[in-house]
Amino acid sequence: MAGRKLTILPLIRKIELEAVESGKKQKIVAEEFQNPANSVSTIIKRKDNYREQFYSGQVDANKQRARLANHDDVEAELLRWLLPLLKN
Repeated sequence: MAGRKLTILPLIRKIELEAVESGKKQKIVAEEFQNPANSVSTIIKRKDNYREQFYSGQVDANKQRARLANHDDVEAELLRWLLPLLKN
């Protein structure tokens, strides 16, 4: 079954899209980024969330999906336990 090709933008491209978005029609921006207009609309709607992730350094800017830790304390303890093991 041949469907449409999905293009997932990494976080850095979403931030770039916000900069381009000011003053242009969403359809034109969507064509420039080779994404459907509804995806551009969703990115613009969630721009505050993307900015926060980008500038806080929570997520690598080149990742396509933001996967944040639900339990920061468990993640920190796991990292503290793993680092000495990886050094050996």
